[in-house]
Amino acid sequence: MLVDIAVIGNGPTARLAAHAFCACGESVVMIGPDANRSADPRTTALMPSSVESLDALGIDVRTRATPLLDLRIETTGPFGIVSELFTAEDAGEDFLAQNLFIRDLMDVMPDVPQHKATVTGVLPSADSVRIATDDGKTIEARLVIAADGLQSLAREAAGIRMRKKPLGRSALCVPVRLEHPHERLCIERYDDTGTLTLIPVAEHDASLITIASPDEIAALSAHPDETIERKLTRRQDTFGHIAFTGPKAVFPLALGFTPQPARDRIVVIGESAHIAPPIAAQGWNMSVRDIMTLRSLLTEAATKGEDIGSQQVLGAYAPRRQPDVAGRLSAIGALAGVATRPSGPQKLIRQAGLAAIGRFSGLKRGLMRAGLR
Repeated sequence: MLVDIAVIGNGPTARLAAHAFCACGESVVMIGPDANRSADPRTTALMPSSVESLDALGIDVRTRATPLLDLRIETTGPFGIVSELFTAEDAGEDFLAQNLFIRDLMDVMPDVPQHKATVTGVLPSADSVRIATDDGKTIEARLVIAADGLQSLAREAAGIRMRKKPLGRSALCVPVRLEHPHERLCIERYDDTGTLTLIPVAEHDASLITIASPDEIAALSAHPDETIERKLTRRQDTFGHIAFTGPKAVFPLALGFTPQPARDRIVVIGESAHIAPPIAAQGWNMSVRDIMTLRSLLTEAATKGEDIGSQQVLGAYAPRRQPDVAGRLSAIGALAGVATRPSGPQKLIRQAGLAAIGRFSGLKRGLMRAGLR
């Protein structure tokens, strides 16, 4: 099989990329095993800029998503509890984010041409990339988009290096049911343990993320679910009792960055290109920006009759995309250093910073706009 663009992966980033590049008029195939996500408990929060990008591609997530209208940040420390409310109105937006289950996100995306097989080998050459799959087939493409995650086979084949920095923190993530309706309010709490965030979805459901030291997360997750639920409810009881509705996931936090994301007719996007902890909800939103930037670049190249996989074309991707990625990852890293550590100086910095943001409305609006756009 010979195509213009092969997208390796089977998640929402790969599906969106394949759909976006089909719209460029190129022949596209997504390569990856079929995945049943009907029981996937994860959610993703889409910022207004991402929702607008999906709108431009004919994808309306609002039919399945829960709009997040307010965010309350609260932190304990030497001044007791300092709290600040951030609203969509403050940012001049209709919503702060649209939060929906991954399974629902996949459902609202259009079908794309797919070769349902696992990639076993990727071999770049001067004119094309050959992709071998476990069903014995070979696909040849002028350009490969690697959306195959942290352990990207395509990234390794191109010799694209990822710089990775462990943050010394771990996260426990789990879907939960809340006793009381959340009324579209997201809460982030910073306390003596670390952080605890509840991100609403549906009416009584939410994604819960708590971040602390690896030892504390390991000790917490070793308890029976009922015990963990009680401990978390004591830390955050705004919505009443917190009950798990799906399996827990525990993972170490890290930042990751590929300074040169395009080489040998292969471009890495999404988690193949950058790793962000679940802080400030930037993860999949950066993936959307990857796709829209690359779509614009490839559309320009195709209009000019240029080889879309050439280094001349792909060499323009990093200068267009990396300043935004590097800036956001730097901000997330700095925030993680202050927000997720319960020591005295960090608590004082958190409380003083939150109080200053609340006092200066212009600063508050500016920070919100930067995060949402």
